Amino acid sequence: MHLNTDSAVTIRYLETERLVTLTSGEAVFEVAHDPDRSFLVLAGPAKVVAIGTKFDVRLGHASTTVTVIEGRVAVGPSPTLEKLSANSNQGRALPFVQLDADQQVNVPEEGGPVTPVAVDAKRATAWLHRQIMFEREPLGRVATEFNRYSLKPIEIVTPALRNLEISGVFATDDTGAFIAFLRSLDHVRVEVTATRIRVSQD
Repeated sequence: MHLNTDSAVTIRYLETERLVTLTSGEAVFEVAHDPDRSFLVLAGPAKVVAIGTKFDVRLGHASTTVTVIEGRVAVGPSPTLEKLSANSNQGRALPFVQLDADQQVNVPEEGGPVTPVAVDAKRATAWLHRQIMFEREPLGRVATEFNRYSLKPIEIVTPALRNLEISGVFATDDTGAFIAFLRSLDHVRVEVTATRIRVSQD
């Protein structure tokens, strides 16, 4: 198990199952096959069942994202989501879906049907190599991701810049290189203060 920054898990190994609960952040799991003990991950609304596989689970504010790197997993509702769905007149627990390598699914807190999508798993797990990779992602999301690693937060002063799409591969421990990249963009101004990095439109 590899934990990303600002992440935490609890682990329970029983005779019949191996249970990991992701309470915050993100983790990659490499699972050895054991027919006598299933491997389960609970993360917010999602429950992941794995057999001899490698996958990433990221717990967000309103959803959980599961990405398969190798092998196959099944993703369905966590016990918490099942309970909420059972008590709701409108909600319906999502069925389990199968994910293969280079597939991803996003499970919202409120449940509902989910559909796997094709992704580049290497890109999704670049943090394992102290990198983050973006392909036409809005600057607002990129800044949020960088702020998970940087001691000095990035603040986007001009709201319109949040939607500016950027692409690139950046080291999580080299904020200076990212600042230089931002300064190379047209009409973008970066001011570095003692407490934060302010990005505005020039």
